[in-house]
Amino acid sequence: MTGCVHISSLIVHAQPDRLDAVCRAVAENGGEVAACDARGKIVAVVETPDEAAITSFAEKLATMTGVFSANLAFHLVDDLEPLEQPFQSSGETS
Repeated sequence: MTGCVHISSLIVHAQPDRLDAVCRAVAENGGEVAACDARGKIVAVVETPDEAAITSFAEKLATMTGVFSANLAFHLVDDLEPLEQPFQSSGETS
């Protein structure tokens, strides 16, 4: 698919003492930390051009020292191309 963006979230479980390092790694690899707690649970969100980049992102996190798991929780493919026709609400007439 061309003109698409893949938006994904991952649940990452890490050792609590490695939380800061894992959160930094999320940002350094193009993601954002949407939520985290002191017990080592992190919700990471990433936008990528394809599915291979999602897998790469997850593998980088999953193989870090102190990370127990990095699992895909959500995946959306969105078309970046503008709509050919403008949106009309149900109350509008042409």
